[in-house]
Amino acid sequence: VVGRITANLADNGVANAAEQALVYAGHIGAWKWCFWIPACMALAGAVMVFVGLRDEPKDVKLPDLPDTGLGAYSEKMGKKARRRFEAVMVWRNRWVWTFCIANLFVYVVRMGVLDWGPKFLTENRGLSIQDAGWTVAAFEIAGILGTLFAGWATDHLFKGKGHRMCVICMLGAALFMTIFRFLPQTAGLTATALVLVGAGFFIYGPQALIGIELGNQATKEASARANGIAGILGYIGSGLSGLLVGYVADAFGWTRVFETIIVIAVIGMFILISMWSAPRDGYERASKIDYSDIKE
Repeated sequence: VVGRITANLADNGVANAAEQALVYAGHIGAWKWCFWIPACMALAGAVMVFVGLRDEPKDVKLPDLPDTGLGAYSEKMGKKARRRFEAVMVWRNRWVWTFCIANLFVYVVRMGVLDWGPKFLTENRGLSIQDAGWTVAAFEIAGILGTLFAGWATDHLFKGKGHRMCVICMLGAALFMTIFRFLPQTAGLTATALVLVGAGFFIYGPQALIGIELGNQATKEASARANGIAGILGYIGSGLSGLLVGYVADAFGWTRVFETIIVIAVIGMFILISMWSAPRDGYERASKIDYSDIKE
């Protein structure tokens, strides 16, 4: 639903939007349900999380995960110890900052396709609004499958080192966007959709894994702070995507847009490659922090 509505908005055509509104609605005012239904689903999800989610395994009478000790750090320690812990595990942790910077590039690639895909598909590839909407929706659905695969591969192929799986995912996204760049305009709906599905399958892996890996690198006690930084940079990436893609499309055309997205994906991949030798998590680092000189 949202994908098709986005396609209408992206095309910015009054006639097309009116026609699609009639198709979706069937009677006056029904288009509003395209917003009410997702809103109700989000509200139901929020209630489920509030009622069912707990902070730690011990809250539901489960044992703590192995190898997640924090050394001398304790929740009962004062503000000074907490500040030192966050300084070491977040602010001076190069792995955390590498993930956060990589997240900016991930969002530029993802939002570049998601926000501008419908407009490109209608203007450059000649697809109808409806086909463009379903194609972008398929990109999102492939992202769900890609996220599940990325999680499985991290555990079974890379022994919990999600940063390595992120490298593979960014490489896959760059390859599929390269294929899309050279896909002829006469390729048709099926070929176009399949290539975008491949790109979606890979680009959503890093988006999901980066948050998890930040929790691992910063440890459970500083996960929120690290993910907050990544979120800020991610949404900066979203904003840059809108500005950058719009400017490049107007000034140089759609071909240069996808070449730019490919370059950004490759840069993101090399940023993540710099983490290849990083440990699986930061708990060993946390266990070595010295608090002996701190007096609360």
